[in-house]
Amino acid sequence: MKSWLAALTLFCATPTPTLAADVIAVHDAWVRAAPPGATVLAAYLTIDNHSADAQVLSGASSPQFARVEIHRTEFKNGVASMNAQPRVAIPAHATLSFAPDGYHLMLIGPRNPLRAGDHVELRIRFDGHVDQWIHAPVRTDIAPAADTTPHHHD
Repeated sequence: MKSWLAALTLFCATPTPTLAADVIAVHDAWVRAAPPGATVLAAYLTIDNHSADAQVLSGASSPQFARVEIHRTEFKNGVASMNAQPRVAIPAHATLSFAPDGYHLMLIGPRNPLRAGDHVELRIRFDGHVDQWIHAPVRTDIAPAADTTPHHHD
C-alpha cells in the first residue's frame, strides 16, 4: 500500500507538459525544393510566443529525414556561415521567423526524393510542452530574407 501511495504522490508531483499550441503558435511552414539527389533541404516557419515567459525551441525531427537540426545563417565580413543552434529562445510575447538567410531547420538525409507540391511532416519540440506536429509544403518559390530579431506583440 505504501509503495502505491508513494508512486501516486510522485506521479502527481511530476510536472505535466502543457499543450504548446495554447502558448506557442507555429505557422507558415514550408520547405525549399532542392535539386534531385540533394542530401540537405531547409525548412522555414514562424513561431509566435503568446505567453508572458520566454519559450525555448529545443529540437525538431521528421520521419522523412535522417535528422533535423536548428541552424542560423550568420554573416561576418560579408561571408555567410551556417551554425547549428542546440536551442533557440523566443522572448515573451514575441514572434521569431525562420526564413532564408536566418534561422532555419536543416533537413538532413531525405529518405525519399521530394518535389514541389509534396509535404514534409515535422515534429517541433519546445521545453516543457507537448510536441507540435506540422505539415510543410515543398515549394520552389523563395521568401524574403530573414529578419531574425524577435518582434514583440503589444
